[in-house]
Amino acid sequence: MKQYFVIGSYTEPILFGTGEVFQGKGKGISFCTFEDGKIEIKKEIAVKNPSFLCVDEINKKIYAVNEMKEYLGKTGGGMTQLTYDEEGNMSIEGSWNTYGEDPCHIAIGPNGQFVAIANYSSGSVTLYPMDEKGNVKNDYQLSKHEGSSIYQSRQESPHAHSCIFAPDQELLYVADLGIDKLVAYRYEGSVAYSEDSASVRIPAGSGPRYGEFGKDGKHFYLINEISSQVMHFTYVAGKMEFQNAVNTLPPDFTGNNTCSDLHITPDGKFLYASNRGHDSLACYQIEVDGNLTFVERQFCGGKTPRNFAIDPTGNYILVGNQDSDTITVFEIKENGHMNQVNQMNTGTPVCIRFFKL
Repeated sequence: MKQYFVIGSYTEPILFGTGEVFQGKGKGISFCTFEDGKIEIKKEIAVKNPSFLCVDEINKKIYAVNEMKEYLGKTGGGMTQLTYDEEGNMSIEGSWNTYGEDPCHIAIGPNGQFVAIANYSSGSVTLYPMDEKGNVKNDYQLSKHEGSSIYQSRQESPHAHSCIFAPDQELLYVADLGIDKLVAYRYEGSVAYSEDSASVRIPAGSGPRYGEFGKDGKHFYLINEISSQVMHFTYVAGKMEFQNAVNTLPPDFTGNNTCSDLHITPDGKFLYASNRGHDSLACYQIEVDGNLTFVERQFCGGKTPRNFAIDPTGNYILVGNQDSDTITVFEIKENGHMNQVNQMNTGTPVCIRFFKL
């Protein structure tokens, strides 16, 4: 069964929140096929620092953030809209400034009327409306977060990291690493309003980065970059209640680590979380009550697993190892264990997104 995905990469130097200046080696966005554990790059297009992507399968659009501090001659990063065809040909249809520095995540609203962008360095969220054909309009809404937390070198100010939509309410949750908070917005059409009553405080020094709802929509799982934990919340009608947390690292690990990504298999049975520093994927079984039971940790096959993706069949995991310029392919066994089956070289992979043609 042939499947399709796109890769986003760093193409230029970028100053990370950790203080490191990273040299991008990527070419932009790559259009790929995936079959029987093997990856083939079909086409590539030059785009500046497309560090995160989302795909509109109906209108055949790709939306990419341009993770930069200045774009189109203005302060702030960018967003680029592309179109693609079944052969993998891609073309740029437009670019916009996000009016927030270092945009690092983008997601399409469930109603298809807007895209939401998290701007890391500015600690803000940008919404751009779209028409019925998936074309971005020039109007935008910018919402800035306020505050700080206890980890001075990483939490001196807000750092919005991801945009996550609730499954049953018109709610957008923005994980903000800098203020230890899931900032909630209620949206109507293409406009969003802050909704503090639905926001969630996270323990100081955790550094929330990204989260996903379980298959039944009644549980939410949040990965914390700084504390290297996955937190489990129950979710009912726009209200989250913390249940427990699991550590992603082995008890004897003494090095530096930052968590990066989290995904749940399509059948809802297993959750995987990635460690940068320990350079591993941790696997947990999701129990009937939503709690997580540790299954195994597996070396990710490279250095700094920035982003990974589970294919739509739930049979494979593709891990983008940012600092070793590789994508490692793992087969998922029935018990959740991972078995490396392939690896390919590609410059600075930082985002992998599957989609259907």
